Amino acid sequence: MIDVSVIAKWVLPGEPYQEKAVKLKEDYTLGLVGLCAPSFTVQEVANALWRAIKLGRILKQDAEEALRVLDDMKIELHGLSWAEVTEDLAIASNLDLTVYDASYLHLSDKLRAPLITADETLYERAKEHSKIIQIKDYF
Repeated sequence: MIDVSVIAKWVLPGEPYQEKAVKLKEDYTLGLVGLCAPSFTVQEVANALWRAIKLGRILKQDAEEALRVLDDMKIELHGLSWAEVTEDLAIASNLDLTVYDASYLHLSDKLRAPLITADETLYERAKEHSKIIQIKDYF
């Protein structure tokens, strides 16, 4: 299970721990690990690319190509029901996280798959409650 903070490292140049994120991506393409995410991750990645375009970090055509490549990777995406989002809201309230971040944790717990993240705040607030791995600690 991955979040947007890891995927962004695949497509944005100069990100911290980018080599670890790329290693995870390579392991996925080799079939050594499985990856999944909530379906809203697609919009989160697109938004990160949009911000990078605005900041001059990436060209629009490169961002569009990155989205095509990500689509070709066929990362398993999971939709959320209203009931699940209610659960996400409870997690967000308990850990003082965004509902988006809580959704990653909830899905991770539901699938019994550790969440791999580069988000330090998410990691620190969730490490006592969920299976979570910092990308910098990836093999």
